[in-house]
Amino acid sequence: MTKVAFSPFADEWGQDYRALLCSSERITLTAVVRGFIRDAREDRVKPILGTSTAAHLGWFVADELRFSGGLWVVRGEDGAIYDGRSGYRLQRLQDLWEKPLEGREKLWSFRELAPNARGAFFFDVFTRERAQERTRCGAVAEHMVAGLGGGRLVRWGECEPLANVWNRDDVTWSLRMQMPVSQRHLARGENGEPVSIQVSRTRTGLLEHTRGLVPTGEYGKPEGLPEGAPLAMHPAITETLQGLVKGFRPNLAMVSYSEVVDLDGSLGQIASRRRMDVPLAVLIGAPAVRDLQIDVAALSAHHDVTPLGLRRAPSLLVRFSGRDELWHQLVGFAHDLDQERLAAALAVEFDDAASGRETKG
Repeated sequence: MTKVAFSPFADEWGQDYRALLCSSERITLTAVVRGFIRDAREDRVKPILGTSTAAHLGWFVADELRFSGGLWVVRGEDGAIYDGRSGYRLQRLQDLWEKPLEGREKLWSFRELAPNARGAFFFDVFTRERAQERTRCGAVAEHMVAGLGGGRLVRWGECEPLANVWNRDDVTWSLRMQMPVSQRHLARGENGEPVSIQVSRTRTGLLEHTRGLVPTGEYGKPEGLPEGAPLAMHPAITETLQGLVKGFRPNLAMVSYSEVVDLDGSLGQIASRRRMDVPLAVLIGAPAVRDLQIDVAALSAHHDVTPLGLRRAPSLLVRFSGRDELWHQLVGFAHDLDQERLAAALAVEFDDAASGRETKG
């Protein structure tokens, strides 16, 4: 690929990246932005969004960039360019992946946390469905948003603005038309909760992937948490994941605590210092428990583990409620599971979904 002269705030193509300038201060996943990220991903190059330092990056955009290995660059008032996630100054775009950035000058807004930051529960759920005419998608999204303290879903679409009134039949039809692997469909709750849904064919039916955010009030003070209780013990998390086992067929579900910035009802990020996401709970569905050959008693000796569902074929709810830092607990839990078996068990179904193989449901 021929390299074009570097200009960080105009559209540009390089050997290993594409850059798009967004002049708006409110960046949403419009058809243009989504098409830009999708084309870069398909060409196996890095998508880079360039904005001003005042821009608000909507959650759908940030999540799409994350899925695609994308990057965010902002232009400071001094005319210099900075990494929108770390705040470090760049000499050129390639610094983002060719050179270590630590020790460089930082953008002024990264000296302190965003004053209007809110806390949110982030969820990432894989569920199995039967490939049948009566199957309807979107119920998991409704369950997770409502259970974690959000409202009902009200709009959906494949890009923003979301133009369609939420309806499971319509969403399912759109997803079905894109089989064997759909694009991620977007939805929003009545309180601004963003959710994405993707469906893929597997050897045994359908795999529905649901991700989203539910705001929980001021950061560090989630609504509904009993005083003195660990964040992982929030009743909404436990009850929602229990309900997932009762009403659906989960493979894997994760809930984390995230920092978001609310701009007139739109959740996302700004170019400022941001707290790291922290893991709170993992639900391992019964098929994964079986395939991983998990010794429930041994795992329970070191972690907060609760069997759910059928006694002979339980799902496992693991809450990171101990005294160690939450990431240390997650690393220890993953180690105890046997990472090779975990990768092998999950890769079989996920690789089938990614390859788009036609299978019998």
